[in-house]
Amino acid sequence: MNTRHQVRWISRKRVDALRRSGTLRPGLLLESFNGYLIVEPAGSNLGDGAVLSPQEADYELQEVWVAGSKVKLAEARRLLGLEVEHPMAELIGVGD
Repeated sequence: MNTRHQVRWISRKRVDALRRSGTLRPGLLLESFNGYLIVEPAGSNLGDGAVLSPQEADYELQEVWVAGSKVKLAEARRLLGLEVEHPMAELIGVGD
């Protein structure tokens, strides 16, 4: 996982506070079925939950768990240095 960014859980209360103060940026907020995740520059302390390990991040940051934009999810995975899934590549046979 990229050491310049990390992903961690963030509470709804913390999301609201960051939005009100205008400091949610430079984080990338994602809504999952288990709550909210934020991809943040390491050390920025935007999130208020545990930092996920690379394996946990890879698991949690999948289309099946994260609601919303697939582009945003791909950007989050890219920032963390995780493999970005390309479902269209599978459909057209790229890489076979």
